[in-house]
Amino acid sequence: MKRLFIYTFALLLGIFWMLSNSTDVKAQQSQKIILAGYKHNPPVSTTGSGMATVTLHGDTLTVKGKFEDLSANYSGAYLMVSIRGHDGNQLYRLKAELNEEKTGGKLICKENHFVLSPAQKALLKKGDLYINISTFDNQKGELRGNIGPLGK
Repeated sequence: MKRLFIYTFALLLGIFWMLSNSTDVKAQQSQKIILAGYKHNPPVSTTGSGMATVTLHGDTLTVKGKFEDLSANYSGAYLMVSIRGHDGNQLYRLKAELNEEKTGGKLICKENHFVLSPAQKALLKKGDLYINISTFDNQKGELRGNIGPLGK
């Protein structure tokens, strides 16, 4: 009888511990983003495409992903602030590992994490941030991926 009590107590303690740590899991939010030329205004004709995952954990935003088949050599990747009716403003430069041809690459998570200010988190929550991949032929951007509202 005493042994059953100890097992029951240990089980309940384990359940309580798991539930108390679940707030960390809930605090992390992720979103998959399609990177494409048609998302620019006006649309950019490109053979390129990509996918990124944006994760918010507390105040830290991380970006990982890949892109390929750009129409020209890669010139940069950026986290941008969307301004209606205008080109966006650069918030952060993203670091990419490029392929040999420099027409594709990977956005490595450990190199692309940013602590957001309260104002930047508010922009993220409103859906006013996007990812922009530029080439030497398309300096304003060849691939774009809008980050939908993310955050509490």
